[in-house]
Amino acid sequence: MPEKTKVISLEPSASGRCKTQQMQLDSGRQVVIHSNENGELLEIVETEGEVILKVRLTDAGPVISVQGTHLELKSTETLTLESKKVKIIAEQQAEVESKGSLKINSSKEIGIHSDDEIRVVGKMIHLN
Repeated sequence: MPEKTKVISLEPSASGRCKTQQMQLDSGRQVVIHSNENGELLEIVETEGEVILKVRLTDAGPVISVQGTHLELKSTETLTLESKKVKIIAEQQAEVESKGSLKINSSKEIGIHSDDEIRVVGKMIHLN
């Protein structure tokens, strides 16, 4: 028989606008839950006070923010990113590596720009 989920009642803050509940973990980290008219916010806070995970629940859907020195997404089968736009920003280096084939498909123009040289290396390079 499945366990019932514990309902957390949030206490109003001093200002009365936001309700907050904090839970101390054995590691010293805290789970903090805020609730106000804009939605709910769940945060995991490091012992030094740095917020490393935020889950904001809004009428438009959840917004998840993760911050850390190293972040990993692993899947034994398929990892799918689906969105109207996908943007990857690297301050030093970006790399895409495949131990199998790699395909890039676009129904529109593909632009490649570099302020430096562009190298294409392969056994055979087919253009058109």
